[in-house]
Amino acid sequence: MPLVQLLLAQAQRRGLVANDLDDQSGATPELVFSLVRDMPYQRASSRNPEDIIGEWRGTCSGKHYLLRDLFEELGFKTRILMCPHFFTPQNTAHFPVGLRRQTLAGSIPDIHTFLRVEFADEWIDVDATWPLKTGSLGFPVNQDLRPGVNMEIACQPIEILEIPEGMEPQSFKEQLIAAHCHGRQDQRDRFIEDMSGWLSEITPR
Repeated sequence: MPLVQLLLAQAQRRGLVANDLDDQSGATPELVFSLVRDMPYQRASSRNPEDIIGEWRGTCSGKHYLLRDLFEELGFKTRILMCPHFFTPQNTAHFPVGLRRQTLAGSIPDIHTFLRVEFADEWIDVDATWPLKTGSLGFPVNQDLRPGVNMEIACQPIEILEIPEGMEPQSFKEQLIAAHCHGRQDQRDRFIEDMSGWLSEITPR
């Protein structure tokens, strides 16, 4: 079954879209973006697009691998991009005490994933990481998909990198994590798990 159809069927079961909406007329890029964006920020059992839809959750890589495939089904060209960044005391000042304590002990390295999508011969940045409800917590939420307008990236990138030709995105990301995190993968994983737990209280599945 096409992913767009799977997405709409799951959204209908969850009461997020009308039951008579079909993938031929109703699956606009704007709707697809908003549905993926508002999936809770939590790790799914895998990054396979079908699992992200079925479990209705994902972090930046899972959401954007799914969104890439959905946009391509709708006929749009995409590129996956990645960027090293840090969770710091400054950019986590709005986080709960336990999470802030982790960054105060040392900035947390991470690799962020997002998309570029071509609309009407123009490429724009598309970032569906943070659900709409997290905007009240100080997260940089992207409310609308507008052709010609870049979205705000969900982190403060050190640099932005394209996937080398012929390389799987997740393999490239794992290489970047090994290089950027310098043996601090366990610290990174703990922080992301704790952050996901906190955000799950705001955006329950």
